[in-house]
Amino acid sequence: MIRLLMLLLSVLSLQLMAETVAVKVSGDFVNLHSGPGRGYPIVQVAIKGEALVLNKRRTDWVQVEFKQQQYWLARADLTQLVTLQQQTFTVSDDRIAQYEQRSLEAGFVFGDFNGSSFYQLSLAYLFSPYIQTELAVGQANGDQADNLSAELSVYLSPLPHWRWSPYFGIGGGVLRTTPRTVLVQTPDRNNSLASAELGVRYYLSRNFIARAGYRRSVIVTDRNDNEEIDTWKLGFSVFF
Repeated sequence: MIRLLMLLLSVLSLQLMAETVAVKVSGDFVNLHSGPGRGYPIVQVAIKGEALVLNKRRTDWVQVEFKQQQYWLARADLTQLVTLQQQTFTVSDDRIAQYEQRSLEAGFVFGDFNGSSFYQLSLAYLFSPYIQTELAVGQANGDQADNLSAELSVYLSPLPHWRWSPYFGIGGGVLRTTPRTVLVQTPDRNNSLASAELGVRYYLSRNFIARAGYRRSVIVTDRNDNEEIDTWKLGFSVFF
């Protein structure tokens, strides 16, 4: 499950544009790179009046088609282009606005799961700045047992426009416990989870968010009494 989620994180790191856009160069020229970064060489130059097609965006870079080849254009150079309807592009450096308009998050956190070391990978989709849903897979390694969890949660952010943004949420999922003891061969256990979480997000810079939270979970067992688990988490997210 962890490997599968890591693969999904890498795939979702590319945010597709809603549709391709035909444009032409309105400035003197724009530089086209072989990849999405300043470290990639300039391999082509489009001069004034030449046509391009914008395909998709990756953080501060846009993939373009020029003369039937694929290149990458710096987002800042969009101001040197116009659409076929002569509409110009504006490029804002207001990162807070991009943070508020994000739709996908991929995160990694670590912490303490009732005394055991804990780490977690997650994917989240934002329906609005106030509401998001998250799928998380976590692993806790303790002296007595290992725990693998998978949970689906819904989070509410009452103050999404603040750089420090508190949140709370509820969720549920499953927990698989694998005992480590060799003295008593206890079988693996699969139980249901119900959780509530309080936390805070802090917008760092560019596409990065710091995150800290406390999660209280109830493990529904087949015995007469249920177990309660406390999880403290600290980590970061990348948004798209």
